[in-house]
Amino acid sequence: MKFLVDAMLGKLSRFLRIFGFDTIYANDLIDYYHVDPVPDQKLKEYAEKYDRIVITKDLPFYQKMGEKAIFLEGKGVYNYLNQLQVKLKLSYKFTIQNARCSTCNSPLQEVTDKILIKDLVKRETFLNYNEFFQCVNPTCRKVFWNGPHIADINRKIQNMNEN
Repeated sequence: MKFLVDAMLGKLSRFLRIFGFDTIYANDLIDYYHVDPVPDQKLKEYAEKYDRIVITKDLPFYQKMGEKAIFLEGKGVYNYLNQLQVKLKLSYKFTIQNARCSTCNSPLQEVTDKILIKDLVKRETFLNYNEFFQCVNPTCRKVFWNGPHIADINRKIQNMNEN
């Protein structure tokens, strides 16, 4: 399942990427279309061309998209994740090996020698973690590790599923 997330849902796009879902954020397409903001019609065309499900809070845009869209209501990323879980039967199982870059949506690859990323992370992070992954996109190259923020996200997902 591949997604195109509307501009008002940036945090949701990052979370979906963390959980391994191929997710394009509307603002990622500003350079592609050379227009800011990207018009709904362009988002619709992109979603159709690349077989992506649109996720939006914009009711008129949702209605234009028809069955290839999910309309979200309310506020809060965990509320949105819960709605997607119900509507699309999504499962949120974090493994860093399956995660995508939260910034650019590219795959991650394991860093074979952590000395290679020493200057890209804080000293404390470098000293306290041994397993790192890096974005394969040469213009991004962001570094990731399974830190306490991931444990916090997993705990909130667990609580979401228990309610």
